[in-house]
Amino acid sequence: MRTTRILSAATALVAGILIVSTVPTHAASAGTLNVPGDFDASLSDTRATGHYDVIDGGLRVWTDGATGTDKVAEYVATRTLLSGVTNTGLETTTNSGSIPPGYQLVVDLDADGDNDGVLVGETVYSGNWWLGGHKNFVVDPAVAANPATPRTGGGGGPLNGTLAQWASAYPQATVTAFGFSLGSGVLGDYTIRSITFNETRYTFAEDVTLTSKNQCKDGGWATSTKPVFKNQGDCVSSFARG
Repeated sequence: MRTTRILSAATALVAGILIVSTVPTHAASAGTLNVPGDFDASLSDTRATGHYDVIDGGLRVWTDGATGTDKVAEYVATRTLLSGVTNTGLETTTNSGSIPPGYQLVVDLDADGDNDGVLVGETVYSGNWWLGGHKNFVVDPAVAANPATPRTGGGGGPLNGTLAQWASAYPQATVTAFGFSLGSGVLGDYTIRSITFNETRYTFAEDVTLTSKNQCKDGGWATSTKPVFKNQGDCVSSFARG
């Protein structure tokens, strides 16, 4: 099996492992994403023949074929200035396939409260991010023509550049969600070992849902992730309400 780390800057090949790393590379803090509770359902684009499952702290993602319904894409809501994003990455293990999941940032480029598209970071483009899903957003021609800012042509899509270039061109741009996408139309099976966003490296865990008020006792209320309770009384009351 091959492990790939997909990040937002320079690429290096070390002992058969493809590493795409940021500069500087320093340890990120640890976090956990509860699945599916921490995924934003309104942004989900996991289709009929795309699947995911939590396995040993990672997230296995796979498709059944190479059609339009073969896609796994999930996102975690945030509210972060693009200019403040300092570290992004996926660490994946290949079970089968040749096109690993890409890192994605949902962005509001002009700060009007609407998502303007998705910045897609893929290993093959070595730190270049292309803008997809931007049907309702028109990129300023002066911005696109400036070589110091996102440019047209190549790089995975017509509009592309480094995160620094995008942030320079759109200083008010906000990341509204971060996530990943496998496909569409890609046959593959991968395990995402971690996803890093803005200095936090997240692993995965299944949501914990309690099934009786007795499970609220002895600190059990605090283990619930779906829903999250304020205290033991809140937990017990939820079963009374139900």
